[in-house]
Amino acid sequence: MATLLEVLVTSDSNNTLWTSCVWDPHTGTSLMTYKGGGTAENKTLSFIGNDYLAVVEKTKPVLHIWPLNSYQTVQGIRFILPGKATAFAVTRDGAYIVAGIEEKIYLWQTASGNLLTIINRHYQKVVMLKFTPDGRYFVSAADDGMVMVWSLATVSTHPEVDLVSQTSAGQHDPVYIFSDHSLPVTDLCISKTGMHGRLCTVSSDRTCKIYDLSSGEMLLNLVFDAPLCSITFDVLELNIFVGTTEGKIHQISLTNPPRNRELLIDTNSNSQTYSAHTKAVNCLSVSLDGETLMSGSNDEQVILWHIPSKQPVRIIRHKGPVTNAFFTVNFPAIYKQDFTPNMILHSLERTLEKDSDEITELEVFTKKKISFWPEQHTDFEINISSKELENEFKFKEAALHEELNKLKTINSNLYSMAIEKTLKSIPAAATTPNPNPKNKNKKKNKKASQ
Repeated sequence: MATLLEVLVTSDSNNTLWTSCVWDPHTGTSLMTYKGGGTAENKTLSFIGNDYLAVVEKTKPVLHIWPLNSYQTVQGIRFILPGKATAFAVTRDGAYIVAGIEEKIYLWQTASGNLLTIINRHYQKVVMLKFTPDGRYFVSAADDGMVMVWSLATVSTHPEVDLVSQTSAGQHDPVYIFSDHSLPVTDLCISKTGMHGRLCTVSSDRTCKIYDLSSGEMLLNLVFDAPLCSITFDVLELNIFVGTTEGKIHQISLTNPPRNRELLIDTNSNSQTYSAHTKAVNCLSVSLDGETLMSGSNDEQVILWHIPSKQPVRIIRHKGPVTNAFFTVNFPAIYKQDFTPNMILHSLERTLEKDSDEITELEVFTKKKISFWPEQHTDFEINISSKELENEFKFKEAALHEELNKLKTINSNLYSMAIEKTLKSIPAAATTPNPNPKNKNKKKNKKASQ
């Protein structure tokens, strides 16, 4: 099973068998189950790096985390949140965790458990949080119909760290504020290019809005005839798939934009519609090869669709309404028995206020083996290697001396040969001096007088 390129991860509101489950999308068989986490909150199932799976419990202010190779949660640490969370997201590398509790957004550092900030800019309950693929920004959506884009570097730092208190925190300005929806936002998706791409949001007001994140401009407003509850891009981001509360999934092409910014979608035509669910479609995801669309619904079904033919390929039945479902790359750690996580977890702080006299230094140890550093050896191996190096240096030094002596000999031979050749090439008459130079001058004067 470790040869699979991608797997399907789901959870439902009935936790009698498991809280979440990993499936083989090709056969529909269960590969791994994670138990003891209660009922998972909608759209909060996330991976922490390549080591852990995390989900927020629906009825309690608790975060449940499992090692990928264990069906039991992490032992010895309880992750208690400041309140019951309704939104949750983790950066791709697992370094930062963000949660929506009521109308506030809490940001933690994963390894230390430090609460970095509390953002309080929404007016109603936060329902969606998502990081950009590079982890530098995250997007929040709430029941007040507002969508905000935040810079992680901006909100996680404060100019007066020692003076941060519960009342003075959260006064950060987002990068963008989109307030175009008139009813609660239900889902959003971000391009793979992050802030250089597009942001799509859907709402109960029956509209889907597409924004350009580089400029903050709304590119398109799609109007449907039913409330919307889920959205996703295809692999090339040429189409979007929109799920409605009626159980239909509409495929909208982004390659033929209309002349106006607002477009009314004709949902009566079945050419671009996937119809098999009987209740609201909560989750949508597209496989890595772009051939399969996954949809999870309140009718307790996860359906895999063949996108070119728009026909259902496989149905995976659940015991309750599906709350989380998405495709992800296959993690080898799921199948390892002796797996040691590289990331160290810490319990999460619940308040920002700290007493300066009780601040304790925390050392965070991570298991990070870097291939280009030399491996550590024993003293015996070091002695052997040092002797070998010493002998090698001596051999090279002797060879260099021998080569230098050869070059000196060749140089002296060339010099003596050049002197000998030069002396032989000079004529004898030019080398012997004239004994009577005055007679030669007299002869020249006689010729001139004649």
